[in-house]
Amino acid sequence: MPLYRTQALVLRSMNLGDADKLVTLFTRDFGKVKVVAKAARRIKSRFGACLEPMTHLSLIYFGKEHQDLYRLNQCDIVRSFQKVREHPQKFYTGIYFVELSESLIGEAHPEIPIFDLLANALAKVEGPGDLETLCRLYEMRIMALAGYTPRLRHCIQCRKEPQSRWVGFSYTRHGILCESCQEQTVLEVRIQNGTLNYLRKLLTLDIQHADRLKIPKGSEDEIESITHRLILARLGRELKSYPFIKTMAV
Repeated sequence: MPLYRTQALVLRSMNLGDADKLVTLFTRDFGKVKVVAKAARRIKSRFGACLEPMTHLSLIYFGKEHQDLYRLNQCDIVRSFQKVREHPQKFYTGIYFVELSESLIGEAHPEIPIFDLLANALAKVEGPGDLETLCRLYEMRIMALAGYTPRLRHCIQCRKEPQSRWVGFSYTRHGILCESCQEQTVLEVRIQNGTLNYLRKLLTLDIQHADRLKIPKGSEDEIESITHRLILARLGRELKSYPFIKTMAV
């Protein structure tokens, strides 16, 4: 059976049988895979604390190509993100990033830009920055990398660039509407040009430069509502971790 060597981020793990664990990994080279870690729950397990969600690993697993379940052979911690686990708001923010990533990536399909985005985002969570801005940036960047970039430059109906102070925004159609086209469709929400400019910045700013973006206090709730509803429109459900980070942010 072939061996697969790669780096991975642990998305989730659950007990399997009397002593094993079933672990969902986001590998850098092979995408999302599931592995069985034999005897991982025993006191003297060679896997130790490697299998906690968010942990960045260097690992080897094996199994037949294209099968649904592999066997974990060995792993070493590259970065544990322990500081994230010690702070409730940081912890739930990290879990939210992990859960959102898992929801948007497919099985066994390499997504190197998203892997790097998640790893860098978890590193930013561990630092001193603004978690709310980081959340908005991560939401927009991962949507773009997953192929769901909202159309924020030109009207989704007439293809022209809006010139008015206010533009319409459609979550179902994933983009903006100019003033004249708003009269021809059911309008979901209207936003100011200033808010639109911040959304455009969120689409392109590197996650490692999150501290450079300062969203005005009056625009934070509006932008959060837009990015959140975009994700809901794509996933069709609320992520379990999202209410926790909202509660922690109050």
